[in-house]
Amino acid sequence: MRLALFVCILALSCAYAQEATPEYSMVDIYVPPSEFTEFLQLGLAIDECDILPGSWYRVAVNARELQELKKSHFSYRMVIEDVEKYYASRYTQEDIKAAETYRATLDTQMKLGSMGGFYTWEEVLKNMDDLYQSYGGRNLITQKVSIGKSFEGRDIYAIKISDNASTDESDREPQVLYTALTHAREPAGMMTLFYFMYYLLENYDKDTRVQSIVDNRELYFVPVVNPDGYYYNQKSSPTGGGMRRKNCNGSGIDLNRNFGPQELWDYPNGGSSTSSWSETYRGTAPFSEPETAALSNFVRTKKFRTAINYHTYSNLLLYPWGYKDAVAHPTFPIMAKDMVKISGYRYGTPPGLLYAVRGDSDSWFFQEAKVFAVTIETGSGSDGFWPKSTRIFPLAEENKESNMIIAEYADKVK
Repeated sequence: MRLALFVCILALSCAYAQEATPEYSMVDIYVPPSEFTEFLQLGLAIDECDILPGSWYRVAVNARELQELKKSHFSYRMVIEDVEKYYASRYTQEDIKAAETYRATLDTQMKLGSMGGFYTWEEVLKNMDDLYQSYGGRNLITQKVSIGKSFEGRDIYAIKISDNASTDESDREPQVLYTALTHAREPAGMMTLFYFMYYLLENYDKDTRVQSIVDNRELYFVPVVNPDGYYYNQKSSPTGGGMRRKNCNGSGIDLNRNFGPQELWDYPNGGSSTSSWSETYRGTAPFSEPETAALSNFVRTKKFRTAINYHTYSNLLLYPWGYKDAVAHPTFPIMAKDMVKISGYRYGTPPGLLYAVRGDSDSWFFQEAKVFAVTIETGSGSDGFWPKSTRIFPLAEENKESNMIIAEYADKVK
């Protein structure tokens, strides 16, 4: 009887310990400049972090990464023990009401979603369908189409906005691509894209600049590159705040480290991890994941000239090269300077602003597909991965100009 009771207590204790251990924490790590290269070997996702005064880096780490950090010689301090719980605690009915009041000033039919203000996976699909129902009759937008399947079999959808949207006019109208949610815990970019889609369609008859862009460009949107990871976050944290970054192939692959070509994916730097538990795990080969393969195949069927890939956070605009400290083309900094006039984001290459990465989408877009692609890391450190609902529309607004300019540059880049 005592043995049975002991086993029962032990089982309950283990279950409680597992439940009590946060999956993700936020830590400040002290990294002397002379040890930065060694620090990169930890494989942490510092492409999304705050760089603090005194060589401190504020980084989100998963439980295994925290254990590896403890084993290392780097000093760190705990900032938020349970990040998912912290994000969930920020979503209040008062904020939703305030966000809705602000939305009413914008003259848009776009509504907030039910996941802390963000769209659920089902709401993403419904909004794509609603836009087609409202504007498809004028041939300004197509129905959503699948460009491929995710690891778990979900469709990855694209939708097109243009005059004569159902007709391929790529022989005379430059094509532009906008993507979001490559990393599943970064929905602010997805909401920014939807706001821009609504803005273009709602203002087509009111704004000559909008009309010029829609009439002279073919604009494609892929609002959710990583549907499995996003759906996982939706189920694990239904009010928002889920911290899964990678896809759902086993422990997951960082899709923004899974792009080719081989020499960039395997470049000799610390810009991705070969450890499957790492948040920057690059996978077994370039395009090993159906999500990156679907996107690359889609790009190869089009004639995209420019592109924005949305991520969060850090208030940055990044352009290639990602894997080495060099600018891929002199047009990039010129274009970037124009794009950030409203947002005020810092711009440059990943090595120049953060650290070198390998297997990133922008480098592949430019080298293999000749697309002038940039990444926007929208939101500040206080916004984090899941900004408060009151920040959803302001973030979308501050990036509207960047979205317009990347479209206007599509016939200027060579």
